[in-house]
Amino acid sequence: MSNYSSIAIRPHNDIDIDAGGNLVMVSDAEAIGQHIRQRLKFWNNEWFLDRGAGVDWLRHTLGQGRAALPVAEAIIKREIMKTPGVVEITSFDIEYDNTSRGVHIRSCVVQTEFDQPVTIEV
Repeated sequence: MSNYSSIAIRPHNDIDIDAGGNLVMVSDAEAIGQHIRQRLKFWNNEWFLDRGAGVDWLRHTLGQGRAALPVAEAIIKREIMKTPGVVEITSFDIEYDNTSRGVHIRSCVVQTEFDQPVTIEV
């Protein structure tokens, strides 16, 4: 079992700083959950050092219609499973959003190598 730790990221991707001005850290299962959220928000071809990293939201999900939902689900699950420390996805539910013509992850629970489930909120 590995030890995972990371700087805590707040909603809207802000670094979490405590009242004393110190960086807040997350570890183990919580760090794995945060890493999953970061991976799912990362667009394919976005990072100049690795153009293959990230989710290809444009080609396979956004604007593709409700019929592409199974493909989007498979792509999202594959990205989650590629995250170090993830053992399995224990529950997963997405829906097609007519307004944005994209997908929305309604709920996702992942089992980690620390025998702790993590709820992923994207």
